[in-house]
Amino acid sequence: MRPKLTGSALLLWLAGSALIIAATACASTPDDFAAQAASSQSSAAMPQGNAAVSSRPIEIVVAGYVTHGPLKPTVDAVKEVAAKYGDSIHISSVDMSSKEGKTYFKDHKLTAHMNIIINGKYEYTVNGKKVVFQWFEGQQWTKQDLDAVLASLVGA
Repeated sequence: MRPKLTGSALLLWLAGSALIIAATACASTPDDFAAQAASSQSSAAMPQGNAAVSSRPIEIVVAGYVTHGPLKPTVDAVKEVAAKYGDSIHISSVDMSSKEGKTYFKDHKLTAHMNIIINGKYEYTVNGKKVVFQWFEGQQWTKQDLDAVLASLVGA
C-alpha cells in the first residue's frame, strides 16, 4: 500500500513522454497524480523524449556559420523570439568557421550549416508535427515553431 501525501506536497511523476510537476494541498495518493498527469499532456509543443518545466534558464546554442550574411536573419529570428522570455532563456553561439566550432560540430555530430539547439536537442514536436531546428528560419522551421517550443519549456 502506498503512503498518503498530506498538506502541501510536491511530487515529480514520470508519465508518458512528459515529466509532470504536480502539486496539491489536499490528501492524495501517487495514483491521483498519475491521472492528473495523463489528462494534462495535451501541450502544443513537446520535446521528443522527456521534458520538464524548469526554473533553470532554457539553453539555446546557435551553432553554425553565425557570421555568414545569408544566415544572419535566422540568428536574428532566434534572438527576437528568445527576447520575449527574458532571463528564462540563455543564448550562446558557436561559429562553425572557428577551430572551437569545428570541434563542437564534430563532438555533437552536427552536419547542417545552422543548428538551433534547445536544451541539447534540435528536434521537437509542435502541434503533432516533427520540427527540425536546422538551416534557415522559414524553411524547416518558423519563428512560431520556436515560440511554441520555448513557451512549453518555460511554462508560459
